[in-house]
Amino acid sequence: MNGTFSQKTASKAFPTEWALTWWEAALLISSGALAVVLHRSFSLALGLPGHHGIEWMALLIMGRSLSRFRGAGSIASLGAAGLAMLPGWGAANDPFIWLIYLVPGPLMDIAFRYLPRYADKLWFLMILGGLAHATKPVIRLGITILSGWSYGSFRFGVVYPIASHILYGLIGGLLGALFVLGIRRTTPKI
Repeated sequence: MNGTFSQKTASKAFPTEWALTWWEAALLISSGALAVVLHRSFSLALGLPGHHGIEWMALLIMGRSLSRFRGAGSIASLGAAGLAMLPGWGAANDPFIWLIYLVPGPLMDIAFRYLPRYADKLWFLMILGGLAHATKPVIRLGITILSGWSYGSFRFGVVYPIASHILYGLIGGLLGALFVLGIRRTTPKI
């Protein structure tokens, strides 16, 4: 004991940092914005609530898992929410779309913060993708109850959209997790 403080280190299984480089922030914001671009580009009227959760959760899982920054999910969600608020990108059809894009990222950050030992598990990332995407119908249900704003996804009840969002979020989480785990296996350890 020499009287000096030892440097704090995070777990080697889940290293985290408070510092964010400009290029990492740009990548995270771009990944969120890409989700909105893909949603608008492939806006098919399939009648399947939540099918865009495949690409959104895959991008969000990839961004959050590959970043060492603690708020990576929130930064990616800010990118999506920011683009969704611009005219022509979703705000005209749904004035609350920014909120729907904003919530999943912080939820992922909280899960990574408090459950770090599971952050590299395929099943965890899948479930996290499903739960994060299920925030969309839950928020929309709250908006409908509080404001009366009507969403077509609830025309057959509440259970179907929540279940379909969980399913598509699970698929997106699986794709994102497979990508992340594949990268981690192929990159050499330093």
